[in-house]
Amino acid sequence: MGQVRMFRDRVVSMEQTQEIGEKHIDLLAALATEALPGYTLAEHGLEHEQDLYVLTVANAGTGATRRVAFTRMVLSDADRIPAIVADAAAPVRARIVDLIRRESGRERILVTIRELLNDDEKVEADEIEAEWREKHEAALAAKKAEDERRQRERQRVKQQEDARRQAQREREKRQRAAQGGGKEAVAAAQPGEGGGKRRRRRGRGGSGRSNAPGGSGQPAAQGQAAPQTQAPREPRPQRPPQHQRPPEGGPGGEAGGPRPEGGGGRRRRRRGRGRGPGGNSGNAGGGAPPPPASG
Repeated sequence: MGQVRMFRDRVVSMEQTQEIGEKHIDLLAALATEALPGYTLAEHGLEHEQDLYVLTVANAGTGATRRVAFTRMVLSDADRIPAIVADAAAPVRARIVDLIRRESGRERILVTIRELLNDDEKVEADEIEAEWREKHEAALAAKKAEDERRQRERQRVKQQEDARRQAQREREKRQRAAQGGGKEAVAAAQPGEGGGKRRRRRGRGGSGRSNAPGGSGQPAAQGQAAPQTQAPREPRPQRPPQHQRPPEGGPGGEAGGPRPEGGGGRRRRRRGRGRGPGGNSGNAGGGAPPPPASG
């Protein structure tokens, strides 16, 4: 809104400058030609960039031109052009003509209200300008101090935010380190437990046989001797005679002789596998089987 208002004020000011200049064009041309003998009015109009009403006068003999510019304050102030309109012999008329004559060597002559002041008015204007400058400098100093305070406040807030983020990163780092240490401890404990489980799985099944060649049913790591061959058992007295297998080389059975009918010994051996550490229920102690009975 400030820019719009400034633009609107500037437009109004330029319109007023042009309107007043066009209204008093004859008086302005008379003042310029009086100060510059031999020059006549060639052009006139508004200079938009600096909000000035400009007269272009030319010398017909030499071809030289001069541009005489009037500010809006000179055109509208009651003690300047309006005073000359009211009284053609007003003192301000002589001051305007004298100002244009002094600057006749320049191509551009600017008529401002400051240049038209008398001595008393200049003193008063200097006091007013000094007071305005003091207020302006105080306002600038206050604005600068406020800007510095806001800058310090922004820096303080930024430092606090950076410290908060750094502390948050440190907490997250410690939490990750603690979680990582717990996982490493669990991972270190898991291999031993897993090995035990695997050993239990290898020992499970009740087959009573080892994977080693000639094993007797117990793993070789347990330190038990496993017989290489399966020796025939001695007949037990409580079992019926038909279930007994005659020992090798015994009565009625030479080595390589015919075996008794029924085959109960083979079934008994099969049933006996996996019942004990040695694969033999009759040999619970885990030692070597008794030697075969001789004939």
